[in-house]
This record gives sequence, C-alpha cells and structure tokens, in this order.
Amino acid sequence: MKFFPENYPEEYIHGEVEFFGKKFFVNENVLIPRLETESLVRRARKILANGSFVSVADIGSGSGIIGISVADLVKEIFFIDISKNALEVVRKNFEKNREKYFPDCDGNFWNQDLLEKIPKHWENGTILLLTNLPYIKNDDWENMSEDTRFEPKTALFGGKKTGFELYEKLFTEIFEKKLHGVILIEFGFDQREIAEKSLEKYNDWQVQFFADYSGIERFAEIRF
Repeated sequence: MKFFPENYPEEYIHGEVEFFGKKFFVNENVLIPRLETESLVRRARKILANGSFVSVADIGSGSGIIGISVADLVKEIFFIDISKNALEVVRKNFEKNREKYFPDCDGNFWNQDLLEKIPKHWENGTILLLTNLPYIKNDDWENMSEDTRFEPKTALFGGKKTGFELYEKLFTEIFEKKLHGVILIEFGFDQREIAEKSLEKYNDWQVQFFADYSGIERFAEIRF
C-alpha cells in the first residue's frame, strides 16, 4: 500500500482528471486543471469556428488541457513549455486522446521559454495563442492552500511585483516579433486592473475582458 502526505491532491493520487469532456493524465510536474479554464476553451472554440488561422499554440501548456480541448478544430497545434517534464505529460495526453477526438491534428512539442523561437509560417499569417501562464505573486506562497503547495511552483508563481510579469514578457515578444492574430489569457480574479495597465502601451491592440462561470472577469481576448 502506498501512503501519501496529508492534504496531498487526490488528482495526483488517481493520476487523472476530467476536463471539457476528456480525461487527462496529471502528476506533480503539472498544475491540476481548474473548472474555470473551460471558459477560455469555450471562447477559443468559438473564435476558431468563426475565423481562419495558420496555426494555434498553447503557451505554458502544462498538462495540455487547453490546446487538446480545441485540437479537433485545427490541423496543427504547438504546445510550448519551459518544463521538459511538463511536455512529457502533454505528449502523453495528446496521444491518449488523438485517435478518438482529433486524428487529423498534428502536435508539435517545443521546450522553450514563451516565444523564444517561432515557426516561420507565423511571420506572415494569423495565429491564435492560448495561455494560462503563472500569475500568482511569488510572496503569496504562505497564503496558498495546503493541497496547492504540492503543485509545481513554476506553474503557479509569475513574478515578485504583481505576478503578471510573464504575461508582460509575452506581450513584449508578440509586439517585437510583429505577430498578427488573437491571444486568450487567464489571470487572477483580482488582476483585471493589472492586465489593463499592462496592455495600455499597445495602442493598436483590441482588448475584451470576459468572465468565468461565476461572473468574475478573469480572461481577456486580445487582438494584435
């Protein structure tokens, strides 16, 4: 019999969670999926159904729930994560669901920091980026629930000052690489003002905030 520490997440014990109608493998290398993120997936599927994109990417993919939940609508998808261990989980989940749900979609798994490198065909096409980057302030560790402390810190904490630093870095990369398309982001329930301030400098970008199932605006659709 295997024993686990007190407050150890049952999702890690079972090694599986359900998200948006699919089953996903999870372990301590990835964040446990939250129900709220389904609101981002629904928005992404609506955008894909009404637009044309040369490529889709799940940035900071973790277990890959976001990208895999839209894979049936696209021909290719990029999973980008700085953690090699997380990418192993993504690859496992992609192959686990591929035959049944999206046999015609090609998966690409890139181990890198955000948009450090981009595919050549992104330079002249319209892309859709999907991301739920770490957004908790580094010093909020003491305020975390006991079970959350078993999740990877690199998937939770986004910076010392606001926690939004990784998003600010991503916005800068999108701007400097002169990319065109849409990005959907998820952030903390109290970070809308921080998000707005971070996006003010990008005058030509169109930003629309939207809410989760509880009516809390913790997502943004940004057209760049």
